[in-house]
Amino acid sequence: MNPKEFNDAKLLWKLFYAGQCFMHAQKAAEYVLRNENEENNSVLYPLITAVYVLYGKPFLRNDSVGRLDEAIIPTEYLDWHRTFLKHRNKTYAHSEANAFEFLDAGNVNQVRLLVHPPEPPSLICSQFQAEPALMPIIINLCRLLQEKIGNQKNELFQRYKQYIPAQVGEYVLNVSDPDGDFYKPAKPIKPVVQ
Repeated sequence: MNPKEFNDAKLLWKLFYAGQCFMHAQKAAEYVLRNENEENNSVLYPLITAVYVLYGKPFLRNDSVGRLDEAIIPTEYLDWHRTFLKHRNKTYAHSEANAFEFLDAGNVNQVRLLVHPPEPPSLICSQFQAEPALMPIIINLCRLLQEKIGNQKNELFQRYKQYIPAQVGEYVLNVSDPDGDFYKPAKPIKPVVQ
């Protein structure tokens, strides 16, 4: 590959991966929205966590291909995007003891001691959970981003169509060897259907 092709391979990888992340974040957010009124639904917190973690992945550190640039975010969603990443990085994906203040309750990540006789003293963990009301915003943003990057991804894929190997098999998009082929043969991860 020449340097431009190698950079485009990295961009194609980044765009495809980001599209998958946004699609999964959208689906999880839609599930949360549909099931928000279920009392004692023990999967809502893990799903909201998944929404934030998946949404943020393309915008964070990736040593091999780099991160998706914030410039892709529509201006009207930029403040929401930054809030989602802050929540992801400080509460959902990581639990910093001094993350940020939450309303008038103190730090968002707390371990508290409850003393309420006659019950024995016990420790609890605060779990910041975004309101399901935020899910439509995340859903819309994920849809917009999928559409935006989808067009660019498809254009790049078509541009390098001539590098698609003729031999049946599985190939890895090469983002690690600038002197190698655009696609490298890979051991199959799915069984071959005959």
